[in-house]
Amino acid sequence: MAGLTEVVARCMTLDEELTDITDTIERKAIILRHLDRVDSLNFVIPDFKAGLDWLNVPEPLSLTNQLAGKVLVLDFFTYCCINCMHVLPDLEFLESKFKVKDGVTIVGVHSAKFLNEKVTANILSAVLRYNIEHPVVNDCDALLWQQLEISCWPTFLLVGPKGQYIYAMVGEGHRDKLEEFVGIALEYYKGKDEVNNADIPLSLEKHKQQGSPLSFPGKLCLMEDGHLVVADTGNNRVLVLEADTGIVQSVVGGPDRGFKDGDFSSARFSSPQGVAAWGTDVYVADTDNHSIRLVDLKTKTVRTIAGTGQQGTDKEGGSSGPQQPLSSPWDLVLGWSQGDLSPSVLYIAMAGTHQIWVYFLQDRKWYKGSEYKAGTCIRFAGSGSEENRNNSYPAKAAFAQPSGLAVSPPDKLNTLYVADAESSSVRTVLLKDGAVRGLVGGERDPMNLFAFGDNDGVGVAAKLQHPLGVALAGDEGPLLVVDSYNHKLKSIDLKTKECTTVISLSEEGRQLNEPGGLCVDTRKGMVYIADTNNHAIKVYHMEKKSLTQLPIIVDSFPEKSEKIDSADDPAPVDGVHATVAVRPGGHLDLNLTVDLDVDNHLNEEAPNSWKLQSQDNLGTLIINNNSVSKGKLRPETNQRFIQLQIPTSEEKQCNLTFTFQLFVCAADNTCSIVKKVTLLPLTLSQTAAETSVADISLSLKS
Repeated sequence: MAGLTEVVARCMTLDEELTDITDTIERKAIILRHLDRVDSLNFVIPDFKAGLDWLNVPEPLSLTNQLAGKVLVLDFFTYCCINCMHVLPDLEFLESKFKVKDGVTIVGVHSAKFLNEKVTANILSAVLRYNIEHPVVNDCDALLWQQLEISCWPTFLLVGPKGQYIYAMVGEGHRDKLEEFVGIALEYYKGKDEVNNADIPLSLEKHKQQGSPLSFPGKLCLMEDGHLVVADTGNNRVLVLEADTGIVQSVVGGPDRGFKDGDFSSARFSSPQGVAAWGTDVYVADTDNHSIRLVDLKTKTVRTIAGTGQQGTDKEGGSSGPQQPLSSPWDLVLGWSQGDLSPSVLYIAMAGTHQIWVYFLQDRKWYKGSEYKAGTCIRFAGSGSEENRNNSYPAKAAFAQPSGLAVSPPDKLNTLYVADAESSSVRTVLLKDGAVRGLVGGERDPMNLFAFGDNDGVGVAAKLQHPLGVALAGDEGPLLVVDSYNHKLKSIDLKTKECTTVISLSEEGRQLNEPGGLCVDTRKGMVYIADTNNHAIKVYHMEKKSLTQLPIIVDSFPEKSEKIDSADDPAPVDGVHATVAVRPGGHLDLNLTVDLDVDNHLNEEAPNSWKLQSQDNLGTLIINNNSVSKGKLRPETNQRFIQLQIPTSEEKQCNLTFTFQLFVCAADNTCSIVKKVTLLPLTLSQTAAETSVADISLSLKS
C-alpha cells in the first residue's frame, strides 16, 4: 500500500529528527513540520468493519460519524499481554488531560493473539478487570491490524480529524511522548478548524454488572492452620477465610486502588495476585503497584518489603527492600535452604520483565559463592527477553510472562515449576544449579510464542493456552495446572511428562472460566481453584472427581458467628407461633420449614445452626435433652431438627425461644448470614398428648 509505506517512512524520519532533541520549542517545531507533511499525504486509514462488537459505548463507532473531527489514539492491544497492561495507566493519564469534548478520543482495538481472546465475552471480562473506560472494539480477525501492517502489541496509532494516519508508537514507556504529540496535534488541527467538541456517549460495562463478594480472584494459598488466603484481585484486597465454610475471617485492603501501608482497613493494594503464607505472615504480589507486601495477621498490619510502587525496568536487582524497583510481580512461592526450619527465600514470577526473581527472607549464600543480606531482591533466572529459551545457565534462559510458581517440598529441594503464560508452557528451574528446562507445552523453537492449543500428550506434544498457575498434588506430583484460556484443570505426570485433562467442559457448558490460580490440600485431597471470570472459588475433590463452589461469606466474622452461643443474645424476636400443648414428661417433635426466594438455597457446607432458650414466669425451665440446647441444621428447607424431652413438672405456661443462624446463598452461590429468632408458646397440661408436634416456619424471602 503506497500511501501507508510513505507515511510510515515519514514517521520513522520524525523519530530520527527528535532523537536527542530536548528543547521543547524545537521539538514542537519538528512535530508541526511533520504534521504538515503527513497532512499533505492525506493517507486515510480504513474505517472499522461493520458488524464488529463494541464495548463501553451504546453503538458502533465510525471514523466518518462519531469519531469525525477527533484526534484519535488507537490502542492496538490484546488482553493477555503484560506490556498492554503496563500502558493502561498512560492511557488513563491521557484521558484525564484530554477530554472527548476537547477533541481527543481513545479507542482500544483488540486484536487477539490467542483463540480464546477472540471471544467478546472474554474481552468484556478483561475490560472490567482492567477498569478500561474508553471504547473498545473487538477486531476479532485483526483486519485493521493487517490493513495497517501493525506488527506488535501494544501499538499506538494517532489519527487526525479526517481519519488521516499521522503517527505511530510501539511498545510501552511513551507517556510523555504521547502527551506531547497529542497536545501539539490538537492545537494544530484546531488551528485548521477541523476539530469538533461533540461528545461521544459512553455506556460503561462496569455500570451494568452486579456486585459479588469476589471480583476476578487471581491467586490463593493454604495456611498451616487450614485457612485459605485469596487474592480478591478485582476488589483490590486480600481475604483470609475458613477453607471448609467460606466464612471470611480477615479483610485486608480494598475496595479502591491505592498504595498504602497501615492497618487492615486503611491499607491499599492495586490488583494483587500471588499470595504465599508462613505462620501468621502472608506475602502478597501487589501486581499493579509493582511491589511485594507483607500482611501480618498477628498485628493486623500491612507493610511494603520490596518495590517502589512504580514500574521498574531493572533486570538485575540487588537493592534492598522498598528501594528495589520491580515490574508486575504475578506470583510468589516460599523456598527453603537445606536444614532450614523456616523459608529463606521468596521466589517471584516477575511477569513484567519475563524473569524469576528472589527476595531473601534471611541472610543467604547463593549461587557461585555470592552472599546476600535479608531484604535484598535479585534476578534468579531469565535474561529479560520474551522467549521460550531453555538453558543450563539461568541468566541465559528466557521466559515469556511467567505467571505461576510451585516448588518442591522442603525435603526435596530440587525444582521450581513455572507456568510460562505467553509461551503456553510449563517450565522447570533446577534449584541445584538454576538450569531451565521445558516440561510440557510450547515448542522447541525458543522464538515461537504461538505454539498453543488444547491437546493432551507428552512434553511438547501437549498443548496449553496461556496457563497461569501450577501446584503440586503430592511430594512426587502430579503437578496440576490451570490452563486458563482453555478453561481447564490439567495434570502432569512428573516422571513421564504426560499432560492430561482433569476438568474440562461439562455437558451443561463451561465449568471454569479463565481460572487464574490454584492450591492443593494434600491431606484432604482437595484442590482450590480461583475461577477468575466466574468470580468464584471452586473446590475439586480428587477422590470423588467432583467440582463444587465454595461460598464466600464476607459479612460473617468470629465475633458475629460466635454470638449465637451467648445466653444473653439481644436479637429481637421475628415471629411468634401458635401455642403447642404437651404432657409433662412427654416429648415435643420440632419440624422446621424455611421459605426462600425461588433462586436461593441454604449452603450445604456452612454451619447452619439453632439454639434454644426456655423461660416461664418464674424463671428458666430446664429442657432435659441430654444437656443439648443447640445443634446443627441440614441444608434441606423442610426437616425435623430436634425432639425435646419435657421435664416432669406441674402444669404451666412457658416460652421456647429458638435462634436460627442460616447461610443463605443465591443462584451464583454468593452467600450471606441470616439470623432469625422465633418464639414458640408451650403449655404443659396433663390432658395433652404425650408426644406433640410443632411446626416452625421461617420466611427468608426478600
